[in-house]
Amino acid sequence: MMKLGIDVGGTNTDVVIVGNEGKLLSWKKQLTSKDIISGIEAATKAVIKDARIVPDQIEGIFIGTTHVQNALYHPVQLSKTAVIRIMKSPSHVKPALFWPEHLKRYIGKVYHLKHFYDDSKQTLVPQELDNLYRDLIKENIEAICIAAVNSPLNPIEEFYLRDQLKNVFPEMPITMSHELGSFGFIERENAALLNAILSKVIRQAMMELTDLFRKLNLNCPCWLTQNDGSLIELHEAIDYPIFTIGSGATNSFRGASILSGLRECIVVDFGGSTIEIGKIRNGQPESTESSSSFLNIDVNLRVPKMYSLPIGGGSLISIDNGVVQIKETIANDLEHQGISWGGDSWTITDSFLKVNPEMFADEKMTLDGLEKLSYKDCQMVIKKVTQEIKEKIARLEVNSDGLPVVLVGGGSKLLVNRLFGKYKRVYHPLCNHISNAIGACYAPLSAQYDKVFWLMNQTKEEIIEQEKGKLFQQLLRKGAKEESIKVDSIEEFPFDYFKGEVLRIRMKAIGDLQLIPAGDGSSIKI
Repeated sequence: MMKLGIDVGGTNTDVVIVGNEGKLLSWKKQLTSKDIISGIEAATKAVIKDARIVPDQIEGIFIGTTHVQNALYHPVQLSKTAVIRIMKSPSHVKPALFWPEHLKRYIGKVYHLKHFYDDSKQTLVPQELDNLYRDLIKENIEAICIAAVNSPLNPIEEFYLRDQLKNVFPEMPITMSHELGSFGFIERENAALLNAILSKVIRQAMMELTDLFRKLNLNCPCWLTQNDGSLIELHEAIDYPIFTIGSGATNSFRGASILSGLRECIVVDFGGSTIEIGKIRNGQPESTESSSSFLNIDVNLRVPKMYSLPIGGGSLISIDNGVVQIKETIANDLEHQGISWGGDSWTITDSFLKVNPEMFADEKMTLDGLEKLSYKDCQMVIKKVTQEIKEKIARLEVNSDGLPVVLVGGGSKLLVNRLFGKYKRVYHPLCNHISNAIGACYAPLSAQYDKVFWLMNQTKEEIIEQEKGKLFQQLLRKGAKEESIKVDSIEEFPFDYFKGEVLRIRMKAIGDLQLIPAGDGSSIKI
């Protein structure tokens, strides 16, 4: 069984081939190209050649990427999106109220429909729909978000409107809010709206990836990793791009667990642009238990429980009035502009190498320029960076003191013997610089739901058992090994302010992927 693992980061694209019994056959780290695809192609060709195999021997491709996340930070290929709210009367709270302005411009128009289902009778008149269709065409809408106030309890209105719209606009990406979240209308609408806005960028990326793998004769199944560290098929990723936003970090955290052999640990991923710190519990990346946010946009999605520092090995440094200032990154050009490589730009990496030039060797490096840096100033930089990391680790260690720390990422060697004293267990495993691509190869399949139930004719235990069975069947259909399927988490949220007994249940099940032997003719399809 051979797996191709790919992780596309902001600085580097890492590709690995993992063989039988987890043996690493080859790896390649390459600067991420502007078009992303050419970088993946070059690195993939290199690992296949180095492993001395043919493409048909690869049985599965596993990809983690920051492509979708980057599209929100630096808007490209985003879709002009209509919001259709279904509620008793128009709300005074506008959609995307606290969104950054560069994303608000992609909200085309907001429509309001009154609740149109009463005792299972549909009361929406055809003329209202005809007017809606004409206006969507007039506004050049490219994607639609449907958000009904009561959809977590009864999604029938969202389903009905989605079906009517699909009859007229069969190719239009449509996101229903109840599929992404439960109670908390603003967070649920935000998640659905972001998902719709991202529909074009993910579809284009998947089409380009599919074309590339066909070109490379990689005729095997392909998965993306998603926010919680599990796998999602390409067609699912196209429908739910928001599920892939946090995949890069979870790949790295899982890889750290695999490389270190630790099922309980704190992970510090030191990259060229960012430092990400998360926790592994029972071999799985720990997820948030409540609402999360992207770009300060509140959404009710499960994402990695982590802290991301906007600093990395390529971050520029200056000292102003005795205070360390950490600025933008030159990670992609570090080997050209960094002082340690003969350039003129002072970076975090230069600071560490000034204090300890034996930290790592690079044949392209020339450390002569470090003489112009102050030893004391560089110590201040190191202290600031390590203090920020220690503070975030302390927050993750609440109620779990003493967890070992695993250092991974291209810049992690800078932290060895610098982060803690002799009383703290710190691991720096082999292949730590490619932990993200390795982690992608070991991501499990998952199935989950977040629903609200009226406990009328069934007990809570009966509902949980019934829904657990559905999740297990989903995993079997996705290709999980039956003996590996288990419930990963289950949470209950009672609602005291509803008449009758109402309960929100959130459950997740996982299972190991069972790959079909190579050469069966399976291919990547969208």
